[in-house]
Amino acid sequence: MTTRIGIDFGTANTVVAGWDAEHGRGVPIPLPGVDVLREAGPGPTQRVVPSLIAYADGGATRRLGSQVTPELAETPGVTVFASTKSNVSGHTYDPARAVGDRKITGRQAATQFLSDIMALALLTVEDDDLEIVATAPVESFDGYRDWLVREVRDGLPTARLRVVDEATAAAVGYRARLNPGDVFGVIDFGAGTLDVSVVRVQEPDAAGAGAGVRTIAKKGLDLGGNTIDALLADHVISRLSLPAGDQIGRNQVFRRLLASAEQAKRALATAERAVIGARDARTDALHEVVVTRGEFDALLRDKGVLRRVNQALRACLDTASARGFGVDDIRQMFLVGGSCLIPAVRELVHLHFDPEVVRLDRPLEAVAAGAAGIAGGSELFDHIQHDYAIRHVDRDTGAYEFETLVEAGTAYPTDEPVKTLTVKAVHDRQRKLGLAIYELAHATYRDAGAELEIAFDAGGGARAVAVTPQQRQQRSMLWLNEDSPTFLEADPPAVAGQDRFRLEFRIDAHKRLTVTAYDLHRHLLVLDRQPVIRLA
Repeated sequence: MTTRIGIDFGTANTVVAGWDAEHGRGVPIPLPGVDVLREAGPGPTQRVVPSLIAYADGGATRRLGSQVTPELAETPGVTVFASTKSNVSGHTYDPARAVGDRKITGRQAATQFLSDIMALALLTVEDDDLEIVATAPVESFDGYRDWLVREVRDGLPTARLRVVDEATAAAVGYRARLNPGDVFGVIDFGAGTLDVSVVRVQEPDAAGAGAGVRTIAKKGLDLGGNTIDALLADHVISRLSLPAGDQIGRNQVFRRLLASAEQAKRALATAERAVIGARDARTDALHEVVVTRGEFDALLRDKGVLRRVNQALRACLDTASARGFGVDDIRQMFLVGGSCLIPAVRELVHLHFDPEVVRLDRPLEAVAAGAAGIAGGSELFDHIQHDYAIRHVDRDTGAYEFETLVEAGTAYPTDEPVKTLTVKAVHDRQRKLGLAIYELAHATYRDAGAELEIAFDAGGGARAVAVTPQQRQQRSMLWLNEDSPTFLEADPPAVAGQDRFRLEFRIDAHKRLTVTAYDLHRHLLVLDRQPVIRLA
């Protein structure tokens, strides 16, 4: 039996959820030793893994999540990486830091952290047949997806990995609370980014596949809780009497203030005041400043945070309105992400929506739960995001040729075939004809236009070799069903060069490419909408 899990790698918190088929929902998976339970507004306590990784003993030892305590972070010889998601998304420049005799970048630390968390999840569920759905930010989806597939995925050879955008996952995570025809919105405001989306629940189809969700409008913004923490820390440090000209000392105090500011931000969600403090590493003096809720709200206004949030929300709502869905049509607005707990943010949302419409259930777990739901078959109806092709073999030259099956932007599910074609045997008495399906790779991952490359031999030598056009074409594509190809059985055996099967390709309600195959020799239907691969 396949185990399906969803993973939301957040800037501050990471959540792992599993698909509960009996109850039809995603539920958090405990990862003892690295996860914590956190209060999150009016909803229940939620299980998260702090997105922290620490290297000790020259890099020979790693600590993850809750193992990275404030005391460990201050231990000499320990290097802690936090907020590494911003490095992957390209929002932050973080120079490589020394770890023993090597240097590690924030991106490498992020890769190691998420690979370790996925490995722990694999050990926890104790299932070799594992399907993982990971989430990616809306505004940097392609590059982030390539990082997940090309770098993080390498450490999990036995697991299948898919990627969906975070707003989509959040919508699926809340779908069970809505009815077909409802229009609703999602505000995902985490530590690193803000994503706003408006979606609509579709009617169940005739095949009984269940209701799906179609995206109406989306808006992404490079703004999150980390920015707010920095503003708070900067506000506090401006009120401290630090030695003039000691920039190094000031930077050290500021770094420690960031951690305290993050805790104060969470406290101010319910309290009227909080203390932000840090100890000076050089003098051991303790610097503390009391910040009130009023000061916090004023800071968010004066620094333009609330203005930017309002602009993103307004832009998404305007797009939805232009497509025929006004604010009054939005039945529910779901808030996810820790920054949605800030009272001023919630008040801003209430300016646009009646408080009864706004929901704040499980803001830290919703995205991962939705990803687990998608792994369990609860898809968000949207458009296909990439081009897909089938590979043929030229009978005369033996070279590969590719024919497009699905173009990016295709809406699904499709009642009529997206592609109809016939296939021939390459040689006489061929019994099996395979269907090799490819996805076009992203330019953000690799430039496949090089004409020369370096080849090394076993003796330590090297030479320049030409890269053929066919090699360049193959490298620009990803073979999706290499491990589980679909074969057509020709009985009696096929004759080389003669049309043997007619194929019809469709996309079903679960975003799967299906094939219907008709044996032209026997006049027999051999496959009827057989799933081949799941599209992105």
